[in-house]
Amino acid sequence: MKIYIETLGCSKNQVDSEKISYILKENNYEIVDSPDDASCIIVNTCAFIKKAREEAINTIFELLKYKEKKCKKFIVCGCLAQKYYKEIKEEIKEVDAIFGIGDISKIVEVIKENRDLCIPDFKEDNFTKREITGFPGTAYLRISDGCNNYCSYCSIPSIRGNLRSRSKYSILKELEFLKSKDIKEIILIAQDTTNYGLDLTNKRELKNLILDIEKNLEKEDWLRILYMHPDHIDDELLYSLSESRNFIPYFDIPFQSGSDRILKLMNRKGNSENYLKLLEKIRKKFKNPVIRSTFITGFPSETEEDHQKSLEFIKMANLDWVGGFEYSEEEGTKAIEIKNFIKERTKKKRLKLLLDIAEEISYKNLQRFLNKKERVIIEEKIENESLYLGRFYGQAPEVDGLTVIESEEIELKPGNFYEVTLKKLNGKDFFAFL
Repeated sequence: MKIYIETLGCSKNQVDSEKISYILKENNYEIVDSPDDASCIIVNTCAFIKKAREEAINTIFELLKYKEKKCKKFIVCGCLAQKYYKEIKEEIKEVDAIFGIGDISKIVEVIKENRDLCIPDFKEDNFTKREITGFPGTAYLRISDGCNNYCSYCSIPSIRGNLRSRSKYSILKELEFLKSKDIKEIILIAQDTTNYGLDLTNKRELKNLILDIEKNLEKEDWLRILYMHPDHIDDELLYSLSESRNFIPYFDIPFQSGSDRILKLMNRKGNSENYLKLLEKIRKKFKNPVIRSTFITGFPSETEEDHQKSLEFIKMANLDWVGGFEYSEEEGTKAIEIKNFIKERTKKKRLKLLLDIAEEISYKNLQRFLNKKERVIIEEKIENESLYLGRFYGQAPEVDGLTVIESEEIELKPGNFYEVTLKKLNGKDFFAFL
């Protein structure tokens, strides 16, 4: 059987799809690059916010047309399948099977036994081998799943369950596998990387995990850490990161709001003053750190004053990269109990203003890298051109800009590091020369 997998959503979903691909190949299934060739289609969905659910539903219906061709079995898996399996089963009759996000090895049973519904229990994630599908040289390493933070706007705990940190042994075995695939940039991910180990030892163990990880990396390798909750970044962690040989000074810290009133309603423990002090510490301790954050507009009861406080916070924080999304009503979360929902057009207007201001700050901040030499990891060559796409340490995959490198005389190999000079900034992207 030839199987096509469509992956939606975040990097954590990408890791699940990579592990599913490996399991299926081990069971003699063939993974294909196009739904045209597939006798089985698997859609790995996201359900984090309304837009993600809409994208998932649209993708399902778009791919269902292949059932009129070669496709004999259509499977929906991932977060949408986990949370809304009853609705999918009742309303999209063309779907043959629905598969949750627990024990992903059960996917083989679903295919072989023609099961129409499988919501397997959560179990320890011991899978260490995957089919790497990202750009050469880079791979995500998930250190935990689920979350215990219970932010009032977030449905992740109701979908992926409580925090389940992986054993250090399992993580290091997977790291060993990734290094055997010539991976040079390891990106640690989780719903909240800073909470790693809290469920295992009753204390946060990220700093100790980093020590063990870097023992298994080459000197020139990059260690990037995403999704660092601002309430859980303490002095000990910052010291460990500053002492790490491989950690690159890129901080992905989702602040979500600059209004203390809204932060409290979001079930955040910190406040805007604490968060600005945290940024001050980071900038004192690390050489030229790059800081990324995300913000939500239109949280229930958010006033114009609250919104202005977020804008002021972004200016004072002087963030390098900012992402944002409009508040989405999520079933089972505390936020939907708050009265005074914000109109959709107001959410959109506030988000646009926030991102416009953030973009101006970002462009100004990135100027500090011009005419500087930086190492970049090459992602791909532009066909029929002497141009390559890559990233320097201040650019995370997919969410930030790219670095375009011109090299006529030397053929650059995707997945390798090269030292370049950043000469020009065009919006979010740098242009560089060897």
